[in-house]
Amino acid sequence: MDKAKVVFFDLDGVLIDTEPLYSRFWIEAMKAAGHEMSYTDSLKMRSLDRELAKSFLYERYGEKDYDSIREKRKSLMEAYRLENPIKTKKGAKEILAKLDEQGTDWYIVTASPLTRIKRYSEDTGLYFDEGKVISTKSVSRGKPYPDVYLKACEIAGVKPREAVAVEDSPNGVRSAKAAGMETIFIPDLSQPEEEDMRYCDHVYEELWDIWERYLRA
Repeated sequence: MDKAKVVFFDLDGVLIDTEPLYSRFWIEAMKAAGHEMSYTDSLKMRSLDRELAKSFLYERYGEKDYDSIREKRKSLMEAYRLENPIKTKKGAKEILAKLDEQGTDWYIVTASPLTRIKRYSEDTGLYFDEGKVISTKSVSRGKPYPDVYLKACEIAGVKPREAVAVEDSPNGVRSAKAAGMETIFIPDLSQPEEEDMRYCDHVYEELWDIWERYLRA
């Protein structure tokens, strides 16, 4: 593939350092509900479609009240954030600036709603044009389904094969690959497993590696 016309970045775990907090507070919220969620299971919740997440908690823990646990996780995390502002991932601001200088278009494709993104922007100083943020909340199904990336391509005015997606989770790369685009995996909390590699065209250890080895014109 030639250089991508558009770069789609996942937000959590790629540009901002929130995934350790999601994992921590899923575990704490589940504990408050009487369950001992493993760290490995908390990672499976990353960017996961709501209905799939509900099914996972029921099948794994017999828990039917997904919504209450999710609200508990959100409140725990927000209380923590007020005392401990969210930080960017290393190289995030620099790579976006370089893409702007180079004239390469980019968008955010995320499971987070716009209201949350605005709060995180206040913490990190990473501000995004609302028109360049595509949330799974705006489509019928979240990741790993392709819906949000297909919508992102429509908004960006490109075909999937003309875009590249940068993700940190197995659900994310599956979503982008199902939409028909090239994928880059940047490990955050875990390395891709053998099955995950079927959906990864490139794996780079650091965000800045993408610029140096792939995106620089």
